[in-house]
Amino acid sequence: MRKPCVTIFGLLTLLCQPISAETTAEITANAAPFALTLEQARNWTPKSQFASAENVSSIALARRIDAQLHGEMSNLDTRAKVLYAPDGMNNFGNYLQTQPKFNLYNFTHWAQIDVLNWFAGTADHTVQIPAKPWVDTAHKNGVKVIGSIFLAVAQWGGNPDTAETFLEQDPQGRFVFAHRLVEIANYYGFDGWLMNQETNLTAVKDENNQLIKGQSNPKRGAELGEKMLQFMQYLTAIAPQGMEIHWYDAMLRNGQVKWQNEINANNQDFLQAAVPSADAIFVNYWWNKEMVLNSHKRVKALKRSPFDVYFGADLWPSRNAQRSFSRSQWLDWLFDPETGEALSSIALFAPNLNFNFDGESHTPAFSQFKTNPDDYRSFYATEQRLFSGDDLNSARKDKQGWSGMDSYLAAKSVITSLPLVTHFNTGQGKFWFEQGQAKSGPWTNINKQSLLPTWQFAVIDEDTNSSMQPYYSFEQAYQGGSALSIEGQSGSGKTIIPLFSTNVQTQDIKNIEIVAQGDTADLSVYTTTDKGEMLVYKLKNKQAKSNQGEWQSYHFVVPNKKPEKITQVGLLLTPNAGRAVSVKIGKLAVY
Repeated sequence: MRKPCVTIFGLLTLLCQPISAETTAEITANAAPFALTLEQARNWTPKSQFASAENVSSIALARRIDAQLHGEMSNLDTRAKVLYAPDGMNNFGNYLQTQPKFNLYNFTHWAQIDVLNWFAGTADHTVQIPAKPWVDTAHKNGVKVIGSIFLAVAQWGGNPDTAETFLEQDPQGRFVFAHRLVEIANYYGFDGWLMNQETNLTAVKDENNQLIKGQSNPKRGAELGEKMLQFMQYLTAIAPQGMEIHWYDAMLRNGQVKWQNEINANNQDFLQAAVPSADAIFVNYWWNKEMVLNSHKRVKALKRSPFDVYFGADLWPSRNAQRSFSRSQWLDWLFDPETGEALSSIALFAPNLNFNFDGESHTPAFSQFKTNPDDYRSFYATEQRLFSGDDLNSARKDKQGWSGMDSYLAAKSVITSLPLVTHFNTGQGKFWFEQGQAKSGPWTNINKQSLLPTWQFAVIDEDTNSSMQPYYSFEQAYQGGSALSIEGQSGSGKTIIPLFSTNVQTQDIKNIEIVAQGDTADLSVYTTTDKGEMLVYKLKNKQAKSNQGEWQSYHFVVPNKKPEKITQVGLLLTPNAGRAVSVKIGKLAVY
């Protein structure tokens, strides 16, 4: 059995043994309240056995501001949206309570996305409902969450009969399931639906749900296809303001599944006909620059925003379209080369490659975290790489290779008021820590995640010989499961690590508090005003080297300043050429 080493008060708990990967978690992959058959959805009410009050999110969607870095990363596009769709969220996130396991799937880059799609579904479990911990955390970060309706590919169990059932209308002509979907989303507090209709409605199947080769029913397919379009228009019309209805580019009006990979005459009606058919469309993955430009023009002609179109990027390394990190030209195609302005929004599909991609001959596995909890740095670094580029630094654009989403799109921030308090807790850990003491064993609950940095991570070095690297450390934490660790070699110039983009006033800041462990002799906290003035609060090294395992609290009373806007909060390392730096930050508070 794992036990923390005995410590006196104030000392960080050290771990005596590595944790086991065998601890089991209770992930309810395909059962109510998270996954419903059509029959269960038809009979669903808040009081039914298929509903759960425990899954209701009451966290309002936070307001967000644009967050630009300085230098070459300033003036990035702010209009395009990013939809994030891990493939199989029902297998990763269907829990309500804290799980007794560290190495479960997790996510931290909320400032870089706008919509989380609960991408999931089976041929039987058509309605996929997001889990409260993820909805709560997304909303705290200003990110919408949409569930999925999955009508499966005919070869994988999909059946036109299922679609016909889904398109049921009552005697007044109202689509029964459209009202049910709105009721479910309203009750649970999430933000809409992706309609993932991939069943070929012209298919003919036998009594065992097997395809009858060589047979099709184009008449029935066309009738159901038209009815599906009517359903989408009806659902979009009755959805309350703020609820988003997305359509995936698969089925055409004739009921056949033929991915168009652009917006053209064949599929435009599923975005906009005489009336809106969806709030957004998720375009399939086999597109090129010309298809992006043509779609941009067509959507404008429809008098719809080009940012209602999410071009899909299939990041899974086993597939070729936008294979993660090895293919990058697709990202350039989505932006005007002269102005840098986006031509559409982006849907990142299967970014869970950092968790359950086992590797292939052309691409080794990115991490072993799923089976080895000690490999957490690879798991987190791969997600970071997606946004920050191959160099894991959002403050500069990689000159070659994968440059990351942060090189094209500005981040977002929800910090428009105080207090700002973070423990850099990602929502999981090897241990649960309280004030530096380990209180219990491995855990995951994304609902316990701290407000995390806007940029993960940005490092601005005056001296190119500096090698500072921030990352989340799970070996020692102050509160929660993780801390912000900064390690590297100091250069002859200062190192700036921007953490949070803010929109608060100088007169509102009375106190700054930071809890740190390690050698803090060269460390400061800073704030930056909209006039470019940096206000620096230097940590004095309280500790002898022999006691640098202790957490120390530093408190600054902020003097009155003339009214200005504070736009950034971060860390500063003063020059000390050749000096090795190793420090952990367990808390940062501005209030």
